[in-house]
Amino acid sequence: ASRTEGTKIDRNLVLNLKPGATTRQMVIDAFGAPSAINYENNEEKFTYTFKEKAVPVYLGGLVENETKGKESLTTLELVLKDDIVYSYRFKSAEN
Repeated sequence: ASRTEGTKIDRNLVLNLKPGATTRQMVIDAFGAPSAINYENNEEKFTYTFKEKAVPVYLGGLVENETKGKESLTTLELVLKDDIVYSYRFKSAEN
């Protein structure tokens, strides 16, 4: 069983991002609405976060063991200037 939070971030779509060419609308079309938007110094920062927790299930699915769950967190941060992607950072971590 796994529990998810946020929007799943497709790695292939991330590879298609082209700083200087990809527009704000293309980002929203590809990834949906961001988890957070921040504005500073004429820049717009989009943050997408996707959390997935895999939980081992015992006794035919009746008991979930939360403590042994593996959680993975994927984040995509994009900086936009004038509605164009200026830079981005993608990281995926598992604990």
